[in-house]
Amino acid sequence: MSLLLIAAFVIRPQIERSAADTARMTRSLEYSFRQMDPSQQKHFAEALRASASPDVQADDTESDESDFQRAWFSHYFLRVLSDKHGISGSDVTVDPEGRVWVRIVAADQPYWLSLRTLPATDPVIGLVLASAIALLAALAGGIALQRRIARPLKRLEEAVGQLSSPSDVYDNDVQRPREIAAVSRALKDMSERLRAAEADRALMLAGVSHDLRTPLTKLRLSLAMLKDADADLVAGAERNVIRIESMLGQFLDFARGFEAEETRAVPLHPLLQQVIEACDRSEAILLEAPADSLVRVKEAALLRAVENLLSNALRYGQPPIKVSAGIKEGTLTIEVQDSGAGISPDAARELLRPFARGDSARAGEGTGLGLAIVDQVAKAHGGFVEFEQASGTFKARLRIPQARTVSQTRTGSEVHAEC
Repeated sequence: MSLLLIAAFVIRPQIERSAADTARMTRSLEYSFRQMDPSQQKHFAEALRASASPDVQADDTESDESDFQRAWFSHYFLRVLSDKHGISGSDVTVDPEGRVWVRIVAADQPYWLSLRTLPATDPVIGLVLASAIALLAALAGGIALQRRIARPLKRLEEAVGQLSSPSDVYDNDVQRPREIAAVSRALKDMSERLRAAEADRALMLAGVSHDLRTPLTKLRLSLAMLKDADADLVAGAERNVIRIESMLGQFLDFARGFEAEETRAVPLHPLLQQVIEACDRSEAILLEAPADSLVRVKEAALLRAVENLLSNALRYGQPPIKVSAGIKEGTLTIEVQDSGAGISPDAARELLRPFARGDSARAGEGTGLGLAIVDQVAKAHGGFVEFEQASGTFKARLRIPQARTVSQTRTGSEVHAEC
């Protein structure tokens, strides 16, 4: 576009002015020649040839190289001379040096006048070269500018990507460019506010839990001391106390999160066996896991996640229930399968939201945080939760990436244990 604009509004007017100057000088010289007799014309031509000025020359013959014609530059020049100034194209040529040769006839003697009205070099070539240099300079400047912006943006992206929970600290000191530095400062302020709010929330929930557990403990003690009360009434009250304590535990687990727990290598089979033995109906659960595998996980967090999956399977599914685990392609997969009808995977994923409850659970006494805690544990490990519904079975699957897999001496073989 720049080349076209310059050609239209700069080069074309210059060519037209050069054509007008050529026509004016040609007519002036032709008039001068016609006012002279032949001997004066000859002396005048010799005087022009002997002149030190190269702008105007006169010769009896045409230049040997006058048939040379350049691109549209000279073609347009000749067309303007012919159309606007009445100088026929057969009487005008242009040599390689940019000199214009015009044929005039005075007293039956032809003369070729050589005029310097065009530039010695084609301006289009110079314009193209200048544009190419400008393009290279613009590219170099653009690449430098892009790198100057991309580096702090990449640092900003990496720092934000490390924020997996509100309690994480944003630490990225970007100074330039000014706009990105302003965004970085805003993110740092937001991170600090979120961290403070998260700390206040955890402290408040811990205080509420502590304050509620104290009277609950006294209530349980009072129930134990009742001798003449109705046994069923006392048992029901004790169950309610246990449920309240379980709900408080769920609230606290969700509020505190699991990111702060350290990841360490733990035996996979004993870990899952421990969860199964803690269940109320452990005899209905089948375990299928390698006996010698070590996995790198947050142990307490994983225990709570598997416990919640088993609790859901026992409450809403049908026996038998199977827990399968294994490591494949650097990913630990723990699967809890029951023999119930289950729900669609899309509906199950909706239950990963905090306090979301399915239709079958609305009349129950849960908190709506069980699967939300499982999802929280998966994200704390960099993994995810997925569901699968088949004919007569429903599976909840927890996938956790393993940066490094540790194995004990024996080769892995699946162990079937029924508790």
